[in-house]
Amino acid sequence: MNKQTSLADAIQHAPAVFDPDAAQRFRDECKDALVNIPPHASDFLSAVASASPYLRRLFARRKSALANILAVPAETSLEAAISSCHQSEMADDANQQMKLLREAKADAALVIALADIAGAWPVMRATDGLSRFADAAVNGALLGAIKRSRLETSDGIVVLAMGKHGAFELNYSSDIDLVVLFDPERMNIDRFDAQKYAVGIARDLVNLMQMQTADGYVFRTDLRLRPDPGATAPAVSVRSAETYYESYGQNWERMAFIKARPCAGDIALGEEFLKTLRPFIWRKYLDYATIEDVHAVKRQMHSAKGGRDVAFEGHDVKLGRGGIREIEFYAQTQQLILGGKNPSLRHRATLDALSALAETGVIETDARDIMTESYLYLRHVEHRLQMINDEQTHRLPASQSDIERLSIFAGANDPTEFRQKILETFHAVEKCYDALFEDDEDPQKRLGPMVFTGVEAHPATLETLEKLGFQRAGDVSAAIRRWHTGSMRATKTERARTLLTKLVPPLLEALAKASDPDEAFFAFEKFLERLPAGVQIFSLFLNNLDVFDALIRIMTISPYLGREFSKRTNLIERLLDNRWSAPPPATSDYVTACEAMVDAAPDYEAALNAARRWVSEQQFQVTAQLAVGLIAPDIASSHFTKIADAAINALLAAAMEEMKHQHGEIDGEFVVIGLGRLGAGEMTTTSDIDLMFVYDAQSEEQSNGKRPLGVVEYFSRFVRRAVTALSAATEEGALFEVDMQLRPSGKAGPAAVRFSAFHNYYRDEAWTWEAMSLVKARVIGPAGVLADKVEAEIKEILARQRDEESLGIDVANMRMRLDAAKPGNSTWDVKNVVGGLTDIAFICQYLTLRHAHKVGRPPRAVRQSLQWFKEQQMLTAKDATSLLDAHSIFEAVLQVSRAATGGVYSPERAGEALRSRMASVCGEEDHLAAEKALKAHQDTVAQLFASIVGDRNMRMN
Repeated sequence: MNKQTSLADAIQHAPAVFDPDAAQRFRDECKDALVNIPPHASDFLSAVASASPYLRRLFARRKSALANILAVPAETSLEAAISSCHQSEMADDANQQMKLLREAKADAALVIALADIAGAWPVMRATDGLSRFADAAVNGALLGAIKRSRLETSDGIVVLAMGKHGAFELNYSSDIDLVVLFDPERMNIDRFDAQKYAVGIARDLVNLMQMQTADGYVFRTDLRLRPDPGATAPAVSVRSAETYYESYGQNWERMAFIKARPCAGDIALGEEFLKTLRPFIWRKYLDYATIEDVHAVKRQMHSAKGGRDVAFEGHDVKLGRGGIREIEFYAQTQQLILGGKNPSLRHRATLDALSALAETGVIETDARDIMTESYLYLRHVEHRLQMINDEQTHRLPASQSDIERLSIFAGANDPTEFRQKILETFHAVEKCYDALFEDDEDPQKRLGPMVFTGVEAHPATLETLEKLGFQRAGDVSAAIRRWHTGSMRATKTERARTLLTKLVPPLLEALAKASDPDEAFFAFEKFLERLPAGVQIFSLFLNNLDVFDALIRIMTISPYLGREFSKRTNLIERLLDNRWSAPPPATSDYVTACEAMVDAAPDYEAALNAARRWVSEQQFQVTAQLAVGLIAPDIASSHFTKIADAAINALLAAAMEEMKHQHGEIDGEFVVIGLGRLGAGEMTTTSDIDLMFVYDAQSEEQSNGKRPLGVVEYFSRFVRRAVTALSAATEEGALFEVDMQLRPSGKAGPAAVRFSAFHNYYRDEAWTWEAMSLVKARVIGPAGVLADKVEAEIKEILARQRDEESLGIDVANMRMRLDAAKPGNSTWDVKNVVGGLTDIAFICQYLTLRHAHKVGRPPRAVRQSLQWFKEQQMLTAKDATSLLDAHSIFEAVLQVSRAATGGVYSPERAGEALRSRMASVCGEEDHLAAEKALKAHQDTVAQLFASIVGDRNMRMN
């Protein structure tokens, strides 16, 4: 069209009338204006009004301007609207500027729509006009905001146009994506004031553009493409932005900046900033990292082959298969791969990029022509969709009436022709696009489209996640987008984020197999949040994708192991070689294995670390198998105890060697006694270890080293060193929590107890509860004369005859005090709850102290002792059976609770997989039945405690 041709004379075609009544309403509303309009132009307006309620309202709103708009070239009217935007900065206040900008937008929207529909402008000229108007509106709003902020100039503040705006490709009802940057030096003020001004100006700018008033709005404005939008202010300093993109810039941000350009404010500052970003956007060398990065973009952002099928009703012409986004990505992914070495490919506009790719031989000319023709047609349809009601929509209608409206508005003869044309277009794009990536192995070919870029959830991605079984698809999508921002320690580096991007599809595929995919996902997210770094772990996963199944299976049931994985990444190796599910070694092998690890260490510190690594790996294997049900609780308990025994003996030997190295040897022996669960062989994965150290030596002895010590000091220092070896946190973490409060005189007593003092204390001073603690006591080592003497002494202490009435009162009162100090907090707190494991243990201790003088010492472990008491007829068969049944279920619950949570199981905080596991541990099908079973056993045990030991609430007279 000649630039001097009026818009009325430039009308090349008009749509058919869709709604005659709407056309007549337009004629009635605008009859005075139509008098001055040529008949063919009047008919054209009527036809447009019949199809578009929005444009009919706009015609009525601007009816006084219709004749003038049609009488001059479209470009003249657009330039007038653009000029109004520039002049709006001189408005007296924000409200006046809002009105001026909105009136200018109405004029621009009117003339651009008419020029586009009439065929006076091709579709891309319409997008160019919309983008130029957006530039003017942003510039006018920015300058007005700066004026009201009392800054004298726009120096140091720039607005970048992103996406379609940056490429002059805005659609008719598009929002605009902006990034506001500032430079304190150019603003010539300190950075704190500069940020305050820039943030205020950015907010004023957005308000001017998008606030809905009686005159409408200008553009919906989005600032979320700025660096790290969740953590940054609306305006970001240039230096902060450069640091962000250098350190944390993501794949989708590289793609976004292909189209970026400064559109308002300090244009020179914007150009300088984009120049600094060139190495980030355009990789110079086509190396492995570049290809991986671009493939990661493609994996994240394209709707993969095998995703949603091409459809008509409700199909998204932008994001759907064969849509506008696939044409854009078709060009942009190749630009990113090759644009670093070939600057001729660095075009913002999609059609320019396609032409450049064809000219350099990257794509065939046929592919360029198909993609170009398809792009123009889909943009044409997109505009007609949005012009109907001024909605930011890209979905084809579903109702027959709306389909007919759109087909007529788009210039088709009938809906059938329109349907055929658009489906042919989708299929043509799909074929070209898939051909580009047909050799790329991608789980999305099985799963469907998965896009985790930008700041909003991708509709097709949510659909894919829902099909995979995720109930909280929106939360899952948001979480994965957060992962890629570098907000976690594990994803701080670009390499980690690239690896994680590749991991997401197979990870989601594995998560979908879990009984509760959402629960499994968020368990994995907690694992990620705790990782100190990501590259090593992500690389291991990528080369062993099948490990996900095991990892997710374990972490879904055991949040505790999820935490341990994060702290001790060496545990992942157990998953990688599948050793975690193999039967654990024979318990008799633990001592030799641990000794070998500790002995091989080059120094004492290395020995402590070696022991910690060994224990963590052995405990992990047993804990994981216990959590998922591959090993029985009583077997697991035995393994936990033998692992502890091996570590204690190995580290005590290492600690003694250190003592000998510094202070020499001494003529004497020591032993360590295990009490509580360690002594009874009933440890859980999180049990602490109750220890008592006993030594025997002549009082006058001294060590024979360069720095000799007397007996008391020698063994006291040794115990402190030994406890540190067993409990201190090293680079491999802590090993055991050591409790020595059960030694003679408790905290007030010496750390190392001489054997004669041990003998005298329990003969003359020990309380009943201290004798009770010896029921489970066991010498851990080292073997020797003293070990035999201590075992015999414990046996003799337990066998002393006691007053039965006083004994019952003491035991019941002790239980009462424990209940007051640490009451059970729920039915599931099977150790501390009334009628729980502590009651059963106290029954055994009471029976031992009451009868050992006649029948000897029973087994240390509670289950074996109950069976022994039954055989000795100290318990009736009925009572013994009740206690044994209760103990079995309580112990199983305790063991699995510790393996799963690291503490007391809480149903309210547990996921469905763990709830199901705990019900099965109780031998029940559902959680409610399990709780009822536990409560019934606890009531029975409480009654038996009262009948065997006595009322726990009794008092000494």
